[in-house]
Amino acid sequence: MRFLLKHKPAILLTIFPCAALFLLAFVLRALGVDYGYFHGDERISDAAKVLTGDLIPGQHFYPPFINYVNGIAFGALFAVGLPFGWWDGVGSFRAQYFDDPTVFYVTARLVTAAFGALLAPIFYLCARRIGLAPGTSLITGLLAALFPLAVYQSHIAKGDVAMATFIVAAIAATLARVGTDRPFRWDALFGLAVVLALSFKHSAVFVLAPLALGHLLILGFREGARAAGLAFLRGIIVVLILWPILNIGTILDFKTFLEYQQIQSVMSIRGNDGPLSGVATLAARLPHLVLGLTPVFGLVALVFPVCLLAPIIARRFKPHLLMIWLALMIGTLSTAVLVGPRQPEHLWIGNFAGFLLLAGLGLAGLLSGVRSGLRPVVTVLIIAGVGLATLGAARPIMQAIADPVYLETDDILRDRYVGTRVLSMVETDIPIKEAARDMQIARWERLAEKYQVTLPDMAEERLQKTEAPDAQFIFPMPVAMYGLEHVDEDAEDYTVQAHAWPLQSQEWQLDYWLKQGFTVVILKDLDYMRNEVSSQLIRAFAEELVGRCTIVDSIEPRKPLFLEREISVFECAEADDNASG
Repeated sequence: MRFLLKHKPAILLTIFPCAALFLLAFVLRALGVDYGYFHGDERISDAAKVLTGDLIPGQHFYPPFINYVNGIAFGALFAVGLPFGWWDGVGSFRAQYFDDPTVFYVTARLVTAAFGALLAPIFYLCARRIGLAPGTSLITGLLAALFPLAVYQSHIAKGDVAMATFIVAAIAATLARVGTDRPFRWDALFGLAVVLALSFKHSAVFVLAPLALGHLLILGFREGARAAGLAFLRGIIVVLILWPILNIGTILDFKTFLEYQQIQSVMSIRGNDGPLSGVATLAARLPHLVLGLTPVFGLVALVFPVCLLAPIIARRFKPHLLMIWLALMIGTLSTAVLVGPRQPEHLWIGNFAGFLLLAGLGLAGLLSGVRSGLRPVVTVLIIAGVGLATLGAARPIMQAIADPVYLETDDILRDRYVGTRVLSMVETDIPIKEAARDMQIARWERLAEKYQVTLPDMAEERLQKTEAPDAQFIFPMPVAMYGLEHVDEDAEDYTVQAHAWPLQSQEWQLDYWLKQGFTVVILKDLDYMRNEVSSQLIRAFAEELVGRCTIVDSIEPRKPLFLEREISVFECAEADDNASG
């Protein structure tokens, strides 16, 4: 109690602002969390299997740690739901998952939102650490709360958001290590942040490696080689102890993990584009209102070293801040050169979070330390940046709460195509006929036999023959996994895994489907399929569809950030027995 009374002002200036920033950030990330779709990268099934003791993920594209975290959250969900009567035991809890897994997706997304919300108090603490006042530090924390890309990605239950948080936590640990009389604590926490970031996503290494190297070089220069060596030893011990525990599923199935990394490398192939094509794409992405840093903070991040001239930033932190900027630049540019123009929305979230921290620290430092004549300029920059960030954060929230467009296509299917075989790229809530499910399972089994792959076990609930009275024959179009569109049948240069199939040439011939009785085809993003996709198979299919069938409906997307695209509904004549194909 005496300690609390003695340090009450300091505690109040830490706990209350951090709690307020976390709450604001969490609310922004949780709004619209049930946006009507299940994202393909949300490995909810793997998280659910953790509750049965199965720690090996079905796919190894990402580390398994997020599955364990979500599995724990599902256990908490079960405990919370019991007294409310949501389920009366394990059996009905399991039945809920197979009847409607929405609550499991929402739970996992809220976990992601919580990890993402931690970014705001970490920003605040970094600002306080380098000597900024509480008020200007709050501005820095506000930037993290409003960070549009993080608000957007927190609606998808995958590891990118948490990775970004722990990259920034690692940066914070390096700042806390400067001049401390407790180096052991911060060296260990740096190692903890590193292992957590890597356990949420492997690509964190592109930032963490130069960050760790720069951190150790500065420590060696300031404190000597022995101190730097001890710091490295403490951090690496934490990593070596925790990584196998947090990634046990990878270790237990390491051969398959390596095979999936081979697929991942194929997905990230640069193709015939030059080494600077990725840098050009990055430059266009940086000022984007949602997917980048906004024009204001993107510009400030690029010229951050100039901000170090602010006298309010303690001199002892300036070499570390410059090192952090260099580490982010090295990690970002090397990644851009490696991946080329294929840069999915989530790719830069960790890098941009680090740059946003520096932009916030730089602007807050200038606001406090520049001469009065320049202060209005800095104030205008901050207001403009916050305003743009607010607009950027509002966009994914507004799209998330909008009605999904598949509700409209479902109405079309119910009104016009009962009894019709439909080939569709669009999600649906309409019950599917067992014959269509059997057809899909038969396809998986055929491809598994072709590529000598073992299919994942299917739960008994998935195999039950209980067809609803209003079921329709809707077959999901067998599109390629994102990044594998350029891989054609028998041209793959990786070990094929279940559901990471190459394109099958016969499935991209219109007559293949017409001869099986399909007369309605529903596509997403027809223009992309005709003019932009790298696969000539897909382009030819789209052209054939336009030439031989009739577009009867086109529906504009309401949630493009959540993978909605323009929908085209085609009606086709029945197959001509003399047609080739």
